[in-house]
Amino acid sequence: MGKKFEENLKGLRILWKYLSVYRRELTLLSVLGVFSAIANGSVPYVTGKFLDAILVSHTVFEGSVFAMPLWVLLLAVWGAAQLVAIGTDWKNDRMARRIEVKIFIDYYANAQSVLLHLPLWFHKNAKSGDVSSTINRAANSLDSIVGQVVIILAPQFLSIIIGMMFAFFMNPFLGTILLSGILIYVILLFRMIPQATPFQINMHKGYRSSFAEIGEVSSNILSVKQFGSEAYHHKRIVQKFGQALKFGVLINNIWSNVGFSQRTIVVTTQVIIFILSVYLIQASAMTIGELLAFNGYAALVFGPFVILGRNWQTLQNGLVALEAAEKILEEKPEDYAPVNAVKNFDFQGAIKFDNVSFGYKKSQKVLDGISFETKPGEMVALVGESGAGKSTLIDLISGYYFPTAGRVTIDGHSTRKINLGFLRKNIAIVPQEVALFHDTVKMNIAYGSFGAKSTAIKEAAKVAHADQFIEGFPKKYDQVVGERGVKLSVGQKQRIAIARAVLRDPKILILDEPTSALDSETEKYVTEALNTVMAGRTTFVIAHRLSTVRRADKILVLEKGKIAEAGTHDELMQIEGGNYRRRYELHVGLV
Repeated sequence: MGKKFEENLKGLRILWKYLSVYRRELTLLSVLGVFSAIANGSVPYVTGKFLDAILVSHTVFEGSVFAMPLWVLLLAVWGAAQLVAIGTDWKNDRMARRIEVKIFIDYYANAQSVLLHLPLWFHKNAKSGDVSSTINRAANSLDSIVGQVVIILAPQFLSIIIGMMFAFFMNPFLGTILLSGILIYVILLFRMIPQATPFQINMHKGYRSSFAEIGEVSSNILSVKQFGSEAYHHKRIVQKFGQALKFGVLINNIWSNVGFSQRTIVVTTQVIIFILSVYLIQASAMTIGELLAFNGYAALVFGPFVILGRNWQTLQNGLVALEAAEKILEEKPEDYAPVNAVKNFDFQGAIKFDNVSFGYKKSQKVLDGISFETKPGEMVALVGESGAGKSTLIDLISGYYFPTAGRVTIDGHSTRKINLGFLRKNIAIVPQEVALFHDTVKMNIAYGSFGAKSTAIKEAAKVAHADQFIEGFPKKYDQVVGERGVKLSVGQKQRIAIARAVLRDPKILILDEPTSALDSETEKYVTEALNTVMAGRTTFVIAHRLSTVRRADKILVLEKGKIAEAGTHDELMQIEGGNYRRRYELHVGLV
């Protein structure tokens, strides 16, 4: 019980973290709720007195111009109370709906901002479908909690206090019976509800796993089609949702029991009040109007608890969802501006690795004792088998990761102490697999150089030899390229990426063998474009086709995270039995 209570308490703290931002709006809602509670709470009492006034004739303000039957005055008071209640509730509802939408949008937008600022390692390790599902469920849950529990139930619970005050004022004995029924119901509710918590946690895990599977399948739909794996993935998705369904059924059984119990307690309490009221009325200790009022207060005080019983699942599910999302949102973001970070220095692109080691895990080194340096404008080629550490070395230059030992410096400044925004602004990457946005050609070229003028975009496209095919599109630069650039060929996407790099005008250029998947004619255009872009820039080339690195100023051959050989093409070809020479001769033999 203690553990479950702690879990609920943790969820409530997270909920308050997001609600506390709207203290002012929620305070105003609470004030309006007080007026609504007083107005709604007085209605059953006035209704009872109104009925008694009809049965027993009585005149008020007798002997004055305002003389009238008591029931007329009470009807006026009843009408005024109803008008106040209706008007206050209307204002409350409009404000509540606005806050509800605002909280949902703010949470979702802020969550996406947090995700964007998380380090690259998080995105490489996380399943996008899982993360997206977790955030979506949390945002929807927060929306439901605010709308169904906080905004709707809070004013009604204020009405309970007013209602109980009237009930005890009219008849303390029956008021005690009513209060006892409520306490029994609350105790039962809090005994039964914690049973659902572990099932809800497992249900959420099932949903996360299911949506992670869906996200992975969607992102690899071409492979699914190529291998005819639709039935296989459908079966896996059904199985994963089946796990969530199993726990969902168990949860619904608990809530079904809660519903049965609450109706039993409500009916039992009302029957007891009716039976006792008969004796009290016969003994002239209670009027018919007071019985009517008491029946109204029974509905008034039990109503919110009945709603709470129905909505507790919403609250409980929501707290579990918020807690799951919070584990993601509490991840430490990238430190874009470290303490005493250098920014806006004369960026030239001189890079030095000083005995650098790095491992994603402490027990595993991906890079081990890497040392080399480049001058501004030099071309460095990285050669080695897959897994040798080439991509990791490049990631250290961009500050996606930092050495576990040694230093990486750019123009004498450690990457740990360079403002990351400034650093990455001076780096452009042309990857092997270009990912474009589902937007226009113009936007994709200008990505990262937002606000660039159309003339500059077209000039960059011309340098990249991309203008030739762009001008052939029906909408030219306003042509939409499709998701991930699916409407373009590999060569076209490569030239868009090169145009993007040209427009960025970086000091450091990183090329992940952008010509490896191209036909000879397209490769000619891309190579010419790259030669133009590389001029005067420090360039790192991850080389798979060794024919592209012959003119590099420095070639680094990596083996198991270490530099096995370093030098120019001619120097490395002089090493008998050398790694580079063996690779090059094998490559030439295959051409």
